Amino acid sequence: MSKWRLKFSKTGMGKYISHLDLLRTFTRAIHRANLPVRYSQGFNPHQLITFSLPLALGVTSETEFVDIDFEDTISPREIGEALNRTLPPDIKIKRISRPEVSANDIVSARYIIDLSVREGVEKSKVEAFFEQESIPALKKTKKGEKEVNLRDFIIECEVEEVDGKDIKLNTVLSAGGSANVKPDLVLSKLAEFLGISEYSEMNIHRTEIFFNNGKEIKNFY
Repeated sequence: MSKWRLKFSKTGMGKYISHLDLLRTFTRAIHRANLPVRYSQGFNPHQLITFSLPLALGVTSETEFVDIDFEDTISPREIGEALNRTLPPDIKIKRISRPEVSANDIVSARYIIDLSVREGVEKSKVEAFFEQESIPALKKTKKGEKEVNLRDFIIECEVEEVDGKDIKLNTVLSAGGSANVKPDLVLSKLAEFLGISEYSEMNIHRTEIFFNNGKEIKNFY
């Protein structure tokens, strides 16, 4: 078995690296580190790299995962040390292990969201948004836009703090192949509910990814 699952963080300026550029970043880092990566077969061979749950542009995270096929001649410690030398400083390998669960079983992700508004807002007003039974929204799909009830995608949300013009949310949103929603869609509907045109500041940080093993929801690893 040659596949390893790398857990990494993507912070700071790393949030401006798109998913496609992230793939290129890892490909180049592996090449610069001269790591014995395995390639696909065919006319256009490429490194065998698969990301578990692509991160939206502008979002930071401490819990990203990528599966990479390496030759058996290298240890996980050597892989981690080499990549941390060649990857950008805002992308850091945190752990390497064998894949034990499938990315297809991912069902949700937790986000810590910090918002600032130009005008003051009450905590009860923010809580009232998430207490709604129906939040109509247009969600982008591969076939175009589809009207959905956004509340169905919000598994939980705690309004941790509203201090004058600052809002902090701890929320778990549906993620993965069967159902998913990006935090920015939720935040755009929240802004509409609060009667503001935009946030003066918005920071979204992913802290956990969850999967369903058929019996319970657990942290992805």
